[in-house]
Amino acid sequence: MRSKKVAIIGKHPSAGPSGLVTAKTLLHNFTRGTFAPVVFDIRHEVGGLWPNQANGTQARKATLDPSMRTNLSRFTVAFSDLSWESVLGDADIPMFPRARQVGQYLAAYSERYIPKDVLRLDHRVVAAVRSSEIGTDARWRISWVKESVHGINLDPNPSRDEVFSEDFDFLVVASGYFARPCIPEIPGLAQFTGQIVHSSTLQKGNGSPVGHGNSQSHGNVAIIGGSLSGVEAASALALKKSSLKLNVPAEHQNKARQAVYHIYSRPFWCLPTYLPRDAPEDKVSFLPLDLAMYDLGRRPPGPIEYALGPIPEDKAAKTDDYFNTLLGTEYAQFGHMNGANTEQKATHRPPWVAIGNDYAEFVRSGAIKSIMGRATTVQPGPDSGLASIKIESANGHAMVLEDVSSIVLATGFTPFESLSFLPADVLSALEYSTDDPFLPLVLDKGGTFRSETPDIGFVGFYRGPYWGIMEMQARFLGEAWAGKPNESYKTEGQRESLRVLRKADSEIHRSQFPMGDYVGLMESFSADLGITRTKLSIGDRRSGPVVPARYVHGMITAGQTEVQRTLNSLQAISNHSHGPAQAAASLAIFRALHGSWRFIRSVPATGVIEASGTAVFHPRHPSDPKYDREYVYEENVENGPLDRTTESILRLSEAGTSNTTSQIEIWTVVPEASTKAPVVRSLKLTPFHRKKNNGEYLPGQYVIHAESVHLTDTDYLTQSGDLGQTTYSFHFKGVSISSWECMYHGNGSEDRHVRSRTVYER
Repeated sequence: MRSKKVAIIGKHPSAGPSGLVTAKTLLHNFTRGTFAPVVFDIRHEVGGLWPNQANGTQARKATLDPSMRTNLSRFTVAFSDLSWESVLGDADIPMFPRARQVGQYLAAYSERYIPKDVLRLDHRVVAAVRSSEIGTDARWRISWVKESVHGINLDPNPSRDEVFSEDFDFLVVASGYFARPCIPEIPGLAQFTGQIVHSSTLQKGNGSPVGHGNSQSHGNVAIIGGSLSGVEAASALALKKSSLKLNVPAEHQNKARQAVYHIYSRPFWCLPTYLPRDAPEDKVSFLPLDLAMYDLGRRPPGPIEYALGPIPEDKAAKTDDYFNTLLGTEYAQFGHMNGANTEQKATHRPPWVAIGNDYAEFVRSGAIKSIMGRATTVQPGPDSGLASIKIESANGHAMVLEDVSSIVLATGFTPFESLSFLPADVLSALEYSTDDPFLPLVLDKGGTFRSETPDIGFVGFYRGPYWGIMEMQARFLGEAWAGKPNESYKTEGQRESLRVLRKADSEIHRSQFPMGDYVGLMESFSADLGITRTKLSIGDRRSGPVVPARYVHGMITAGQTEVQRTLNSLQAISNHSHGPAQAAASLAIFRALHGSWRFIRSVPATGVIEASGTAVFHPRHPSDPKYDREYVYEENVENGPLDRTTESILRLSEAGTSNTTSQIEIWTVVPEASTKAPVVRSLKLTPFHRKKNNGEYLPGQYVIHAESVHLTDTDYLTQSGDLGQTTYSFHFKGVSISSWECMYHGNGSEDRHVRSRTVYER
C-alpha cells in the first residue's frame, strides 16, 4: 500500500514548530511508510519566526528579537522527544531560553528527525484546490513557486510557467495565528506624523527605535494594548528611560524625560517568571511560573475535565483570589491592573495574564503610568509631530493624554492571512468568520479538524503555551488519518461550546485565549490517544506540572532517552537545595529589590542608630553583556555622622540554572582604597523556608537567607583586614520583599558578632 502524502503548508512560515512537529510525528510515531509528509516554507531555513542566529539575519528576517527570552520555561517550550541538554550540551542551560536558542533547538530537531527531502524550503504556496475540483483520486492539489534569492524577492503574480503543482491525500495548515500585525482603526491614527511602531518590531534592548529620529522625541510614549506584548513594550521603554537617566549627561536627557503611558482595556495580572511553591516541612522554593500554574495538583479531585466556553463570573472571581493569595496583597497593588481607581464595575470580568519581572515595580515607581480604557481618537497637533489621545473607560469617563510623540501598538496579530489560500467551500464548512480574530474557525478536538472535512487538519492554530498542544494535535491527526478506529475522532462535542463562546460578550465572559485550559486540553488529548501520563516521583501520577515530556506516544528508542533526560532535569527543579532552585531564588530576590527603600543602620550591641536614609535600586541595561540584569544602587544617608551618597552595582546573569552562574553579584568601588578596582562579592543563598509566628506558619510569607562571598582579594581588603562577612535576610510576602536586613559581622573566628545591622523597608 502506498504512503499517504501529506502537504504541510501555510501562507506564512510552516517550517516552524508546528510544521516540524507534524512532519516528525507522521514519520516516526507511526509504522514506517504510513505517511509521506512534505513541508513547504517560503524561507530558506527552518524555525519559522524563531531566529537561529544572534543577529537574526536569516535569509528572511525572523519576527522575534534574537535576544528575547521566552516567557515560559524550557520544559514547556520543547517537544517530548528532544531535550534541551542535547541541543545546548550538559553545561549550564537557561531556564528561559533566548529566541535564538529556540531557533537552534528547532534546527537540531529538524536535523535529528526530518530528512532533507521532506523540507521544501524557498517554496511559496500559491493555491490549494480540493478534490471535487481536480477530478483525481487525490484530495488536494497544491501549487507553489520557487522563491528567488532565498525568498527575498516575492512576485505576487508569478507566470504560469513558474508555477508547479502536486497532488496530496491530506493537507495540514501549520502557519499559526500570527499572520499579520493588527493595526486598529483609531480615528486620527493615520494622520499622526510622529512615530508609530508595532510591538512585534520593538527591540527590547538598547536598540529600541522609539524616540529616535524624531524632532519631538522628548514627548510622551503611549503603548496601546494590554496583555503580554503591552507589558513587554512598556517595561522595555521604562528600562530604556531609566538607563538614559543613569548613563547620559543631564544636558542630553530629553529622551529620559519621556513619560511612558500604558493604555489597556481590560483587567490583567502581571506575573513574574518565578512563583513561590511550598515544599515539604517548612521549606519553600521558587518555580518557573508555568511549572507552578500547570501543576496537576491544582485541579479538583476526580477526572480532569477540559473547560471550554464562556467564563462565569464566579470562576473569574476565583482566579483573582488565587493570584491575590499567590502573589500577595502588596504586589497586587501594582501587578494587578484593574482600573480600581477610575472604574467600578458590577460584573467580575475574567482577568488576563501578562508576564514580566519589572512591570509592577515600574508602576510602583511611577516610571510606567497605567490607564485603563480604550484609545478612541488620536488628535495630531499642527506641524508638531505631537498628538493627544482620547481615552474612554467602560463607564463612560474620558481623559486626554497630551504631548504624545510615539505610539506603540501592542495590539497583537490577526490570523486571517494564514487561511487565505483555502477554498471558499472549505472555509464555509469550518464556519470561518472574518469578524472574529479571537475565534475565526470552529474546529473540533482542540482546534485540530472537523469531521465534515476530514482531509484537512490544523496544527498550531492555537494561542497559548502551544508546544505540547501542537505535538498532541499532530498525533491526533496521524491517528485519524492512519485509519485507526476511535469514536473520539468523530465527536462534535466541542464545536457547540465554541459557538456559544463566539456569541459571548467579549468584554465580560471571554477568556484571554479561546482554548485557554492548557492542562485540561493536554489531558483531553491524552485520554483520546490512550497516552498514560508519566509520574514524576513516588506516589500519585496526578501530581506535578504538565509538560510535553510526560506524554509519550509511539516513541522510538532515541526519543525515550530524550524524555528521560528532560524528566531527570525536571525532578531536580523540585529539590529546593538544587542549583536551579537557588538560581530561581536569586532572580526572585533581584527582581523584588527594584525601587526605593527607607533604611535604618544600628549597632546591635548598643542599640545606637548610626545612620538612616533612602536606598534606591535603579535598573539599567547591563553594562557588561554577560549579565542579563543590572541595578545601580544609590544610598543617601540623611541622618548620620557623614551625610553622603554611595553607589554600588548589582548584577545578575540568567545564563543558566546553576547557582554558580545565576547569582547576584555586588560591585563596589571603595573610596578609601589606593586603586579603583571594584570589590566584587556574590550572594550565596542558604536554605530558605516559610515564616513562622508563635510556632504557626504565616500563609504566603517566606524568608531567604544569604551570605556574601568575596570574589576579589584587593590590596585594600588585605591591608585593612576588612574581610568580615555580610549576611542578608529577605522577608517575602508572596512575590514581594516586604523588608530585608543586611548584617556585617566581624572578621575572624573569635569575632563573629554583628557589628552593624541595616533594616530596609518600603
